[in-house]
Amino acid sequence: MADPGLNGRSCAFADTWQRRRVLITGYSGFVGSWLTTALLQLGADVIGFSANEDACTRARAADLAVLGAKSVVGDVRDIEALHGVMAAHSFDVVFHLAAQPLVSKGWADPQLTFSTNIGGSVNVLEAARRCGPSALVHVTSDKCYRNREWPWPYREVDELGGGCPYSVSKAGAELIFESYAELFRADGNPTRAASVRFGNIIGGGDQAANRLVPDLVAALTAGEPVRLRRPAAIRPWQHVLDVIRGLLLLADALVDGSVTPGDVFNFAPPGDGASVQELAQALVTAWTDSGRAPTEVITEPVAHLAEDELLRLDGRKAAAALGWRHHFDLERAAAEIIDWQLRVLQGADPHEATAHQIQTFLGTTGPTPYDERQADSDS
Repeated sequence: MADPGLNGRSCAFADTWQRRRVLITGYSGFVGSWLTTALLQLGADVIGFSANEDACTRARAADLAVLGAKSVVGDVRDIEALHGVMAAHSFDVVFHLAAQPLVSKGWADPQLTFSTNIGGSVNVLEAARRCGPSALVHVTSDKCYRNREWPWPYREVDELGGGCPYSVSKAGAELIFESYAELFRADGNPTRAASVRFGNIIGGGDQAANRLVPDLVAALTAGEPVRLRRPAAIRPWQHVLDVIRGLLLLADALVDGSVTPGDVFNFAPPGDGASVQELAQALVTAWTDSGRAPTEVITEPVAHLAEDELLRLDGRKAAAALGWRHHFDLERAAAEIIDWQLRVLQGADPHEATAHQIQTFLGTTGPTPYDERQADSDS
C-alpha cells in the first residue's frame, strides 16, 4: 500500500473515514485526543471511552465533545461497560489506546498498572470477540521488549518481557493479544485485529508528569533552566502526527484485507533514534528561533530512578506493509511542539492548536509546508 504523500493520502482518508463508526478507548489521553480530532476532521462518527479521572482528561473530553465526539465515561477494567458500548453500536474500527502510560507510576502502583494494561486489553479484546467489530487496532509500547540495551533496534520477533511493572504490563498485553488473535481465527470471528508497539511519542499538549517534553516545555514557558536527568539516553522519538497517520493507514489496511489479521507492527522513526540531549537542544533551538529568550540546559541525575539508557526500535515492517514514512525529523517535530505551545500562550484553546496542526498536516487547507519540505529533501 503506497503512501502518495500528505495531500494525496488525505483525500483517500477522507473517502474511507467518512461516516465510519469508530470507538477509541483512552480517547481523552494525549495520543487519543489527537486521533479523535483527526478522525472528526475526516468525517468519522467517533465514540470515546475513557475514565476521565483527572482535570486534564476531563478538559480534553469537553473539548472533543465540542468538536463532535460522543463520550462514554468508563474504565477499561470494567468488562460489562465495554461490552455494553460495543453491543450498542456496530463499530467499523476500534482503537484500543487506554492505558496506564507511565513507567514511574508503574513502580509506584504496579497493581493498577497490571489491571489496566493487561486486564484492560483482555476486556477490550473479549468485548470485540463477543461483538465482532470490523477492525481492531490494539496499542502497546516499545517497552514490551526485554531490553538488553543492545545497539541494534528491536524487531517484532524479538523477545518480550522486562523487569519493571510497566514493561511487564505491556509485554503481557502483547501476549494477550496474540492469544485473542488465535481465538478470533478459531471462532471465525470477523474482526481483523493488529497490534502496534509505539516508540516515544512527542507533540503539543502532552501534560503527563515526569515525562521529558512536558517538563522541557514547562521550563521554557516559565523562563527556567531546562533540567535533564539522563541526557545520553537514546529513544525512538516520533511526532504524534506521524503516529496518527500510521494508525489510520493500519486501520484502512485491516478493513481492506491488505495486512494479515493478528499481525504486529513497530511504529518507529527511521534511523537510530536520538538522545535526550539532542531532543532538548532541538526544543531550545525552536524556542529561541521563535524570538523567545534563550535558556540554560542543566544535567541533574536522579540516582534512584531506574531507566534504560538505550532503546531502539525497528519500524521497517510497518514502512513496507503500509507504505508509511515519517514526515518529521527531530528538528521539525520540535518546531511543531513549540508552535503548538506558542499558539496556546497567544490565546488559542489547546484543542484549537491541535486541530490547526492536524488540519494543516492532513492537507485539508491546500498544500502544506510538510510536503514542500519533503519535496526539497527528495530533489
